[in-house]
Amino acid sequence: MTKMQLLQGLDRVDRPDAYDIADSLRVSYPAAAMALLRLVRQGLAARYLDPESDVYWYELTPKGEARLDYLDPPVLEEADA
Repeated sequence: MTKMQLLQGLDRVDRPDAYDIADSLRVSYPAAAMALLRLVRQGLAARYLDPESDVYWYELTPKGEARLDYLDPPVLEEADA
């Protein structure tokens, strides 16, 4: 599991929790949870506690979005001449 895969996973899913990320990347829950915590500590993701379910969900921060754009830049199509 790479940092880019984690960032892409957070970008694709609305309010994912560690179980969602673990499932989508086919890794264990502890591995996904620790990787997400590292992103939070680096300022690339934010986490919020859902008071109804007591589960943390995650989203990219502006810094995380910028890092994803840097690691995985959009492909520009060439204009027909």
